[in-house]
Amino acid sequence: MKKERVSIVQCKSYKQKEVDKTVLKAFNLAKITIPKRKKVFIKPNVVGNFGKNQTAITTSPEIIEAICKILKKNNCKIYIGDSPFTNAVDSFRASKIEKIAKKYGKLIIFEQDKLIKIRDNKAKILKNFNFSKTLLNADVIINVPKLKTHQLTKFTGALKNLYGCIPGGMKQRLHLKASTEKKLSNLLVDVYQNIKPEINIIDGIIGMEGEGPTAGEPKKVGYILASKSAVSLDVVSSKLIGYNPRKILAIKEAVKRKLGSFKYELVGLEKLPLIKFKKPFVRDKLTKKIKDRFLQRPILVDEKKCIKCGLCSRKCPAKAIKLTPYPVVDKKKCIRCFCCMEICPQHALKLKE
Repeated sequence: MKKERVSIVQCKSYKQKEVDKTVLKAFNLAKITIPKRKKVFIKPNVVGNFGKNQTAITTSPEIIEAICKILKKNNCKIYIGDSPFTNAVDSFRASKIEKIAKKYGKLIIFEQDKLIKIRDNKAKILKNFNFSKTLLNADVIINVPKLKTHQLTKFTGALKNLYGCIPGGMKQRLHLKASTEKKLSNLLVDVYQNIKPEINIIDGIIGMEGEGPTAGEPKKVGYILASKSAVSLDVVSSKLIGYNPRKILAIKEAVKRKLGSFKYELVGLEKLPLIKFKKPFVRDKLTKKIKDRFLQRPILVDEKKCIKCGLCSRKCPAKAIKLTPYPVVDKKKCIRCFCCMEICPQHALKLKE
């Protein structure tokens, strides 16, 4: 398999002019062909409405606007869509992407769009998918993830961002089928081999370290990366923040299925820098016995932060959380998917130290 180009370009701020220039440069260096007069679907990472922490959690609106400007010059028809965990309308509004979608094209909320069922007998976890008709009918898909750590998959980038293509509450229900890191990683690759975005660009200006993808801390990185290959982009992006991509199970599985390679051609910089990121877990350095005990730490609630909104209980795929009036997790029912921690707008749920 040939080496795919991955471009990395420094971008110090979210000032629109700087972002516009950087995105175009990243595309050009990666030899990405800009579509002309095509139907283009942009898939950002819009997890939910998280108020002040929005910048570190969701794809920046400035990057989405920079892409839209390029596409508009080429007379493309633009669609922007996702399926956030929390209320979709509020989430898109909070991320400021709703405004951009209305300015340049059309906003698509996957669960509100007409769905098309497809079957994939080669999938390992999910052989039947319901995807947005608008997404599937697009000529080109542009995948725009956020650079973050992840409590279950270690790293979340281009492959993980496509999990958002699954509409509505189906994502939570699938956690029952794919509650382990390995199973979820296989599911991510199942989705990828059915979507396969032609263009991938990651927002690494400000990322998230620690207990990502929502409860971690903002981390200034200062780079935008782009590639035709989601796998190659994830290989480089995970290395950038200190991971061995061969230990990121989604990347490993994609390479195993011959959907990408660990080899790549870096352009933009002579050498890939290393950004020190706090990691959510240290599983790779633990024995199996200690790992099991480590992962069975109870999920606790910080009553000072909790606003008793009940979102964690409603979104729990295993129905393991009850409000009394604060959330209480049933250890026997809990599948350790960490959806509750990911979805909490106040970051009130955490593993016991």
